[in-house]
Amino acid sequence: MEQYENLEHTADLKIRAFGKDKKEVFVNMAKGMFDNMIDNESLLKDQPIKREIRIDSVDLQSLLVDFLSELLYLSDTNDEIYNKFELIFKDLELKATIAGYKVEKIKLDIKAVTYNDLVIKEKDNQWIAEVVFDI
Repeated sequence: MEQYENLEHTADLKIRAFGKDKKEVFVNMAKGMFDNMIDNESLLKDQPIKREIRIDSVDLQSLLVDFLSELLYLSDTNDEIYNKFELIFKDLELKATIAGYKVEKIKLDIKAVTYNDLVIKEKDNQWIAEVVFDI
């Protein structure tokens, strides 16, 4: 199954992610976001990192936006990119262990995760999410 695809958008970055469950669609959206931000040559593979995060939100859409926003904030603040995600959901709470590497440079600067055209749904035993990122 395809993890994600970039969709046409006039000015920003729009990603559609797929998953067999909620956890997988969150992970694939995060991977899509970071894959668009960096080239693998920018990873400082001799500087691995690992972090724990916890997110509480009012609904599933907000949980996705808050999760991606926290990843973006940590990435921007610490010059890091994450490529491994272990997620545990409990209602509208998300606990995650994220891992990745320090990064030399970012090729695409994502300013924010938006609610514009936001979609997250389950259909025919598959989860789909669409997120527009402000660049």
